[in-house]
Amino acid sequence: MDYKNKKILFLGDSITALGVSDRGWIKYFNEIIEPLFFVNLAVSGARLSNSRTFVEFDGNPEFLGDNTNYKQNVVANQIEKLARGKDPKNKHYSRCKEYDSFDLIIIAAGTNDDFVKEKCNIDAVGDQFIRDNLKVEIRDVDCFTWSGAMRYIYEKLRNFYPEAKICFCSPIQAVETVRSYHSILYKRNLMSAVCDRISDVIFIDTFRCGICGIYEKEGENGRDLIDGLHPNENGAKKIGIFNARTVIKSI
Repeated sequence: MDYKNKKILFLGDSITALGVSDRGWIKYFNEIIEPLFFVNLAVSGARLSNSRTFVEFDGNPEFLGDNTNYKQNVVANQIEKLARGKDPKNKHYSRCKEYDSFDLIIIAAGTNDDFVKEKCNIDAVGDQFIRDNLKVEIRDVDCFTWSGAMRYIYEKLRNFYPEAKICFCSPIQAVETVRSYHSILYKRNLMSAVCDRISDVIFIDTFRCGICGIYEKEGENGRDLIDGLHPNENGAKKIGIFNARTVIKSI
């Protein structure tokens, strides 16, 4: 499968929301992949899992400053925004032609999620797929957990775009005082385990893109991060090139 001239959808948090600015990894990704066109629905502050077990999505995920508990700012609400322009069965449907078709979908989130074992539990990954030897229906998955949220995200996207390649990117490293190495590593391993369980997805291990937290500074520009968390231009290049190379190898 040729990787160029594809229609690409990006979902995620602030690191992806930087888009095609000099500090946006999508800029350097696109320079290699050369998409036909792309849509970026990423929102600063977004979480991979829901901040509550049940959330009434409004199709308008937004960043509200430091209020990281804002329950609507989750990836699943970015998908609700997508659904309102894609799915005629959605009661708020108003067609957005840009959403009609995608060949490649990349989800890059998880950095903003709390590191809580109840939400991020590798041992419980299977609980959102099989219980009592029976398949868990999508309406019954717990999107408060990473495995439930990732399965929900995957199934919604797969229903909309049956032929698309779907990718999940692990969070990047950060300075220890902002996001501890242990917490990010655990999230990386959890995401890998969920991707293995789903199987029909590409795991992009951006954790290993070349950014290392020990060379960064909280609130200051370091080697690859401008503030200990978000990429500077050098860091964005590392992410974009790494993600592009992984996609090329995988498709």
